[in-house]
Amino acid sequence: MSTPDAATLRSADPKVVVGAFGTLSLATITLLTVFTVVEWTAAQTALLTAEVAAVGALFAAALAHLKKGTAKEHVALAATFTASVSATLALGSGFAWWSLTEAQTGALLGIVTAVIGVASGLFARGKVEAPTTARVK
Repeated sequence: MSTPDAATLRSADPKVVVGAFGTLSLATITLLTVFTVVEWTAAQTALLTAEVAAVGALFAAALAHLKKGTAKEHVALAATFTASVSATLALGSGFAWWSLTEAQTGALLGIVTAVIGVASGLFARGKVEAPTTARVK
């Protein structure tokens, strides 16, 4: 038996690579936390895990959107972008990347998430054609 050619090992679907990266990232976070390599609270670990999941979903949606021969994924891009921004803000708050009061942090998270949510929703709505609902007689 010969050594497999590297070209035959590549996946035709890049979403598989993103999924594998996400799995590796989550395994790394788990090992770092379990073996106390890092001093994270349970909440910080959960926030980091949510960030990895949100960014992984954004990359997967972007790949699905850009891949030739597939439908454009405007709504998935909008939703995962909103989730990524929200998760990043929550992560920054959980790791104290800035020094805001609790009320200021809540206001920042709420306003940014609302603005991004509405903007990305309007972007997606502008790209998708929604049929009208049939009238009931």
